[in-house]
Amino acid sequence: MLAAMTQDITQQQKILSRTYLTYQFASSLFFISAVWLYFYRLYITDAQVGILDGFAFAIGLVAEVPSGVLADKFGRGRIARFGLILSGLGFIVQAFGSSFLPFFVGQSIEMIGVSLVSGADEALFFSLLKFDPKSPHWKKLVMRGSQMALIGTLGATLLGGWLHTINPRIPWFLTGGAFLLSAFLLWRLKYPRPVKAALSVEKGVKAHWGEIKEGFVQFSRPELFRYVPFILTVQALFYAASWGLLRIVLLDRFHFDPVAGSVLVAGCCAVTFVALGLVHIHANRINERHALTFIASSAAIALILSIPDIGLWGGMIIFALYTGERILYPFLSEILNKNAREDIRATTLSVASFIRALPYVVLAPVIGALNTQGNLEYFLIVWPILIIGALLFYLRQKKEQTAGQQSV
Repeated sequence: MLAAMTQDITQQQKILSRTYLTYQFASSLFFISAVWLYFYRLYITDAQVGILDGFAFAIGLVAEVPSGVLADKFGRGRIARFGLILSGLGFIVQAFGSSFLPFFVGQSIEMIGVSLVSGADEALFFSLLKFDPKSPHWKKLVMRGSQMALIGTLGATLLGGWLHTINPRIPWFLTGGAFLLSAFLLWRLKYPRPVKAALSVEKGVKAHWGEIKEGFVQFSRPELFRYVPFILTVQALFYAASWGLLRIVLLDRFHFDPVAGSVLVAGCCAVTFVALGLVHIHANRINERHALTFIASSAAIALILSIPDIGLWGGMIIFALYTGERILYPFLSEILNKNAREDIRATTLSVASFIRALPYVVLAPVIGALNTQGNLEYFLIVWPILIIGALLFYLRQKKEQTAGQQSV
């Protein structure tokens, strides 16, 4: 997979790239991907799941931005490893659960761990690789990493769906183990953190909050501000579908049982793998504006088409959301990393993750309650309108940027 991009990179960059690809594979072994809601339903209702997700994700959200600051301050590798270990333990705690409380505790631990990893792992690899900022190497590597993640997800989803029929707890134990393995893969990666003068507790707290504030300030700059509504709507939708209730709710809406849903998600992995390969080949020629417009439009149309009961044709909706998320990621990753200051790179990426996850704190209980009442259509109508609004804002801002550059 690296053959196409290793002609003009160093041996050390090749080794780090292979480590990155292996890490992407291991950290994507979600054996619970298509069956987690069915496990919860053995013990709690969908409305309770919505409340559970809302509170647990809110806890993770609170930890999101400070975790980026901690990564920049105490070492990105160290914080990423600790987060992966916490996430693994969170899945294992839930595997032992049979009521709301252990699920809440386990998911809270998991989400705190995910928040610690978010931004830290990507910033770690980006900084260690030191690719030429003008080259497409990082975007291409992220695409290859996404393909490796899809291979892992495909196999884990199929195996997890089958194991769920034997014992619904086994996929949770295996997912926890995969995160612990991912922590081990990062163990030898070291990135020197900046040496700063020792501060008193009061000054240290003020400096910490100042760095958090600085991370948010980055998104008030024109280079990043134009993407904020896009992240709040399009990426937030993908987040709700991949990490939250939405995908499982839609699978249930389209009459897929746990095994059929696992097969469908695995099929999405295979097709997306091919799609990413094509995008990788033509990465130098794909226009950012065209890519984001296509992805946002596809997501909005997918939600609108979910309003009627289209049965098994709903698999196309799952595919659109699944593929859109993974094709969008390399483009936004390149945008964020190239516009982030090196000294607060992890903080900036964590703020982006915070913005992406923020809507789900509200959406989780809303989606759960609407689905329980049979009124999911309200969400499926409103959210596409918000996506189109965000897309139009981005296009206008991008047009103004282009006009400004041409006038100069």
